[in-house]
Amino acid sequence: MTPTLLDPDESPEAHSFADTWLYRSDLALLGYLLQDLRALIRRAVRGENELVAYQTLTWEVHELQRRTVICDPQSLMTDHEVHVVGFFGERRAVADDVAIDDVEVQLLAEFESYPGILSYSSVELVDKQWANLVVHTAPDDREQWRQSAVHVHAVDELAPVVYHNVRIHNGCLPGGVPGIETIVIESTKYWDYDCSPVWHAFRELPQGAHEIVEIPGAELT
Repeated sequence: MTPTLLDPDESPEAHSFADTWLYRSDLALLGYLLQDLRALIRRAVRGENELVAYQTLTWEVHELQRRTVICDPQSLMTDHEVHVVGFFGERRAVADDVAIDDVEVQLLAEFESYPGILSYSSVELVDKQWANLVVHTAPDDREQWRQSAVHVHAVDELAPVVYHNVRIHNGCLPGGVPGIETIVIESTKYWDYDCSPVWHAFRELPQGAHEIVEIPGAELT
């Protein structure tokens, strides 16, 4: 499927989930997940907690679940630039929660086979919606992970029946997790599963997106 190419400031009228103004809220949520990760790492550096590779940490904030899997604690503590994937999907009201949970468990279990994946974080939003952040060492890491049988099944078979639409951001974090830099989104992929055929689009951000002005359709700053 050849994606529709979107300009950096283009907001397609028929696909509101691809509006440029959503970068602001998406970046805020990814930053929220990044702060969770940074807090865990900084506490470990100070010797206040011990991070065990591939252990799943779960807790609640205002009765909404949060989850983090630290795959490679030592690499996360370095100040080298890392790369990120941010996932946002509008889940259908009739989505099969059991099937979703089963696939997520399988995906998490696969991380040990992909050492470039450094961490996975997720936050529950309202109405059973979730946002996810994956931190990895290099762009090739995510491409290798996407070839796994479980990931292919999740994308090709599960996603169209679970979600109305999905957007996936790819970007970087200069200075690594211990630093003070913010996430920079470099490109975004979109899928609208309520269209026939499925609408698929791609947006490249040559200047990177780390802050978006509030006017929809305005230029990236």
